[in-house]
Amino acid sequence: MKLLLSLSICLLMAFASFSQLVNQTDYDIKDPGRDGNKCRRILTAFSQLPEEVRLNPVIRNDSIYIAMNSKFWFQKLIEDKNDGIAIDIVQQSQFACNATLRPASFAHTGYLLKPIYRNDLYHSIIEFPNSVIIVNMGAIPAQLTNAPIEANYLLLQDKYLCRNGVTVNLDFHGWQLLENGLYYDTLTRENLKERFKDVSKTLNFVIPFEKDKGEYNQDDIRPLKDSLKITDYSIKEISIKAFTSVEGDYGRNLRLQKTRAESIIAALQSYQNEKIESTVSTQENWVDFLNDIQFSPYKDLALLSKDEVKEKLKSKILQEKLEPILKNHRKGIVEIKLEKRLTLREDNPVELRNYFLQMIEQKNLEEALYLQQVIFYKIRKRQLPETFLTELDVPQSIVSGSLLINNGAFLYDNGTTDVYEAIQTFESLKVILPNNAKIDYNLCALKLQAWLLSPLLEQNETLRKEIEALRVKKIPDLLVRRLLINYHIILSEIHFRNQNFAAKDKALLFIYQTYLPLKLKDPDLVNLAKYFSHYSKYEWATRILQPRVKAIDVSEDLVFYYLNLTIYKPSNTKSLAYRTTMLNAVNGNRDRFCHLFDAMIDGGISFQLLEDPILKKTFCENCQQYDVTEQN
Repeated sequence: MKLLLSLSICLLMAFASFSQLVNQTDYDIKDPGRDGNKCRRILTAFSQLPEEVRLNPVIRNDSIYIAMNSKFWFQKLIEDKNDGIAIDIVQQSQFACNATLRPASFAHTGYLLKPIYRNDLYHSIIEFPNSVIIVNMGAIPAQLTNAPIEANYLLLQDKYLCRNGVTVNLDFHGWQLLENGLYYDTLTRENLKERFKDVSKTLNFVIPFEKDKGEYNQDDIRPLKDSLKITDYSIKEISIKAFTSVEGDYGRNLRLQKTRAESIIAALQSYQNEKIESTVSTQENWVDFLNDIQFSPYKDLALLSKDEVKEKLKSKILQEKLEPILKNHRKGIVEIKLEKRLTLREDNPVELRNYFLQMIEQKNLEEALYLQQVIFYKIRKRQLPETFLTELDVPQSIVSGSLLINNGAFLYDNGTTDVYEAIQTFESLKVILPNNAKIDYNLCALKLQAWLLSPLLEQNETLRKEIEALRVKKIPDLLVRRLLINYHIILSEIHFRNQNFAAKDKALLFIYQTYLPLKLKDPDLVNLAKYFSHYSKYEWATRILQPRVKAIDVSEDLVFYYLNLTIYKPSNTKSLAYRTTMLNAVNGNRDRFCHLFDAMIDGGISFQLLEDPILKKTFCENCQQYDVTEQN
């Protein structure tokens, strides 16, 4: 879902000659000047709007509409017969890198549609079942129907311009839960024997690159190879993000980094016959440069453009002084996916089935659990059919309890059974294993999913007590916290639907205070930030993401959602730290960064953001000469 987030903006005062479709008329709109009383009533009403209530212009086909998710508050804003709304249509060409923005008058920047006042607004209201109302504000001029445009609203009290609002796109969702995988009863790390290694695993490394060195040989890579234990595992995939320091020619830097990364892959490939799938991306390391330079005697370099920095770094003397910093920026962030080398008996389907059943018959649970993980892995990789599990007759007994728990969890996680079938499976297992905490945990996780699917959401106090009881049963506290966060995510939606805003806010506060010890990974952090945005808790959403945005290994989605939340505030864009964040986004996906400044209807946040000179400079520096077909 996309939110159009309304903002207050200052009236624009920059003037220059630039061709644009504008109209000079302000119709009957009046300037309130410094007289606060002229707008007191409408601004007071606007300040009282609940956080979830939003007023937005919407472009559809050849018309512009005003949408609001509360008829009551719409009528509260537009109360007097001379209260009204006008629409200002602005064009993307007005914000081009070679353009200077020229407002048409005190009231509007682009093409102003005729204001509509209370009686006509009320008469034109179209209501929808979900409390949303829309009002048609007028047709788009024919000359603009094919142009990238956006619409701002002007809020009028007694025909005085009292609020000029621009909107930005913000992605959000209401009640998507954190990932809560089911509990598998596998071999514990304390008892893990050498032969029962992970069937597959992913390892991450940071490999430093030497200045001007393009090739790696086997001696350079041998410590990495030894840590991978290639005799036990084969390398299936390698992903390398190769970074060069910022001095020197841009094209040469990226070619050098690609050579370095590919030589690492070639050196590792020489140790095995199986082909290694690989991906390589290359960037200049502006993120670490800006992070590090601000704490050095050369912090003023951080205020310069990229080209200006490169020009300064042509000085050999300056390069030598900065080398202790720059040498740390030449590196590769390497992700390696490994797959255990299986024995013939583990690899052959018939042998694997017979061996597994033999281990069950001999009650060798340790070996059977390991083989079960091999089977699960092969089914996920589609090297075995899903029906393979049905050929494995696991006894319904206490001794086989761990295998039965894992089967039930895998069938649900793999999509073979739905949530209701999975609940029945674990309820049946509870009869065989009445005191198994992992079964209780799985039932709580599944009941949350079932509750989420219920068409008639009602508070479920029993489920909350069942989740909290897991602590007594020695389920790790962090897992219980995740379940409780998910419980309160659903609970907040129930309170919101019942218009119980105080209870809804209490549920939100519980989630905000509970998430921190979980040390969530980037996808969960983004998920939680979008949830808080749904309830207009933008500061909470921002704080959740902020610790990660300048990290060079941050996920693309996290850094872009952080920009989505914060980029429209000049107080943010003025900071050096924010420039670092933007360049982190450029490094992650320059095409995506450049398209942030597309028209909202084309999926951008808003091209009007380029009114901010810092954003415009960053955009033009990184995007003006950018060919969208170029690969990072």
